[in-house]
Amino acid sequence: MDEKIVIGLFGVVLGFFLNFFKDIFTARQTRKKEAKYLAIRMICIFESFVDGCAAVVGDDGLYHGQPDEDGYHRVQVKTPELDVELKDVNWKSFSPQLMYEILYFPSLVKEANSFISNTFEYASPPDFSEGFEERRYQYSTLGLKAAEITQKLRNQYSIPKNHISSWDMVEYMLNEKNKINELRLGRKKAHEERNASLHNKSMQPTADASAD
Repeated sequence: MDEKIVIGLFGVVLGFFLNFFKDIFTARQTRKKEAKYLAIRMICIFESFVDGCAAVVGDDGLYHGQPDEDGYHRVQVKTPELDVELKDVNWKSFSPQLMYEILYFPSLVKEANSFISNTFEYASPPDFSEGFEERRYQYSTLGLKAAEITQKLRNQYSIPKNHISSWDMVEYMLNEKNKINELRLGRKKAHEERNASLHNKSMQPTADASAD
């Protein structure tokens, strides 16, 4: 084969592979930029949600430590909203697992709100303690999960925090959730002991039966 033809074919093949790898590199860089942009958007959204959750966790239904004029406890802090359905971003730039965690999160919020609503429906006035406890518990759980997603995004896309908070919301919500868990465990234990005591009494022979 003519040397010029060989050189020409080699040039064509080399050019093809150079363009091929260039396109791959460009696509990869573009995807990284899109992923980082999306991560920053999600961090802003989820951090705002975490702020809202921490505020809800501190809401016991009192205004400056006082109930309303009728002696009732009322919700003082608005429930935070979370909108992750962004249309101007490339969701495929995220891994499937990360994308699922983020897009499924609103369903977790919906389930929590439904549970809270049902608990308030049967809560006892005037303090509605069962409802407020459940609201605080659910939003501490949501807040901790949202903070976990935020931290995962920061770690994966090397996005540092740009502010220093005067308090640790994650630690606060974790402590409050643990307190509620301890209260519930205490109530459960007391309930089980009470049932056991009643059962033991029912198993004891009556005075008449002993006489027979």
